[in-house]
Amino acid sequence: MRLYLTTLKNKPFSFLFASILFSNLANSIANISLIWLAYNKFNTPLIIAGVLGALQLPSLIIGPFLGGLLDKFQKTNLMIFANFVNALVFIFLIFNNLNTNNNVIIFILLLVISGSMKPLLMGGDSMVIQDIFPNSEERIPANALTTMSFDLTYIFGSMLSGVVIALGYGFKVYTLVGCLYLLVVGCLFVVKNNLNNHKINISKSEYGTFFSNFINALNVIFKNSELVIVLIMDFLWNMLLWAGLTVLLPVVVKVHLSYGAGAYGLLESMTSIGIVLGSFLIGQIRLKKNSLVFGVIGSIGLHGILFITLGLTYNLWVLVIGLIFIGIVVSPALIYKTTFYQQTFDDNSRGALFTIAGTMTSASYPIGIMITSLLSTYFSSKIGFIFVIYGLIITFISIIAIFNIRPKMVK
Repeated sequence: MRLYLTTLKNKPFSFLFASILFSNLANSIANISLIWLAYNKFNTPLIIAGVLGALQLPSLIIGPFLGGLLDKFQKTNLMIFANFVNALVFIFLIFNNLNTNNNVIIFILLLVISGSMKPLLMGGDSMVIQDIFPNSEERIPANALTTMSFDLTYIFGSMLSGVVIALGYGFKVYTLVGCLYLLVVGCLFVVKNNLNNHKINISKSEYGTFFSNFINALNVIFKNSELVIVLIMDFLWNMLLWAGLTVLLPVVVKVHLSYGAGAYGLLESMTSIGIVLGSFLIGQIRLKKNSLVFGVIGSIGLHGILFITLGLTYNLWVLVIGLIFIGIVVSPALIYKTTFYQQTFDDNSRGALFTIAGTMTSASYPIGIMITSLLSTYFSSKIGFIFVIYGLIITFISIIAIFNIRPKMVK
């Protein structure tokens, strides 16, 4: 606990952490409220797909390139601009009921612009932490705090928006989300001023063109075998285990357990609770620099083993305990992965590097959703089989990866 308090006493980080809290809370409420608006207003799942596509596709397509702006311009200015754009989407909704086709088109365009801003935020937080804390030992508790904040705000934001919408105050949610994004802007202004006033050594890049910056980032990746391993593991991890759980969990609850939304909501929050508990513990452990990759891969491998057990039983309370343990086990991967990136991306193209890594993670999720949806359709009566196969794949690949990095750790 003392380590976290010491970290939070750092003024630039404390305001950055506040901005991350408000941003995560706003994102959680925004996603649920936008889906509610889309379906409630137009009564078709196609509109939901359009809204989610407008939010996700721009960042996937231009993410690695637009992220290079973080190498050319001041990070905090770009983050302020991106969050202000996010606020505009919901300010527009406050004063507009989307009662004409033109208004709907404007709304979708605002969503596309907002979605395209995501790359500026994907690496921005990590890069600012990288500037504030010069070594990985200081960054681990900072990354643990940001990891905990995501899951805490996810749980609270989902509950809050659900209650408000259920009470019939849907459009008031947009006022709340808009205000939260403006609070983020205010916090980032304080971070920017503190970084300047304290004359913290902010890394600056020699920037050529968008293309040369992107190519340089790819060269950095392919010259570092450990980085390639972590990126591939992260991609497969999200595609199979996280996306897989998203599709398989409601099927297990409804078809195999014969429970309703209450049980699903309970299980959905268990992993986040485990991540918060695990992150609190892991953030206080000092790990050697050359052990970060081992921590990431080992954590993902253990997740694979626990994922197998989810397919072997269909008991509600066993699943509750299993998901909590999964949350605890994956917290080292979440924290050490970010710390490893911060340690490795000390390069002229680090903005592009962070966004390439983030884009790979973002792209893996919808791919995994599609694959698992098809498999669960064909093997609807054998959902446990999918859990076992996914878990075995990740466990096997993790073992291979550990043997590949072990000689370097010995050196």
